[in-house]
Amino acid sequence: MGELPELTKAEWLIMKCCWRKGKCTAREVYEEVLQQKAWRYQTVKTMLDRLEQKGYVKLGKVGPICLFEPAVSQVRVMGKALDSFVGTVLDGALAPVLAHLAKGKKLTRADIEFLKKLVEQHGEEPDK
Repeated sequence: MGELPELTKAEWLIMKCCWRKGKCTAREVYEEVLQQKAWRYQTVKTMLDRLEQKGYVKLGKVGPICLFEPAVSQVRVMGKALDSFVGTVLDGALAPVLAHLAKGKKLTRADIEFLKKLVEQHGEEPDK
């Protein structure tokens, strides 16, 4: 699969719903999204069609029913978005993000322990 185009904020909302549900109809996505956004059904359906064209969801049919399912994992898409943000906004520097999260007390004890382990593992890897 080639390079995926970036998602808009609205597309992120639709994709999060698709990742939670797995295979789902446009109606199911619409009903979940309606709890957060006052979108029309046709708006949700159009965005699902656009996400299919972009390669984020696959469209299948069971009889007359159209089923959408994620074509790429949430981890892959989130990783791509983070890499893009770090590269574009932070010129590749991760320390400002971690400092911001730590100062804002958004890191839990478990987060800190996980980061410590990552730093230790990184120190054990040979330089590339």
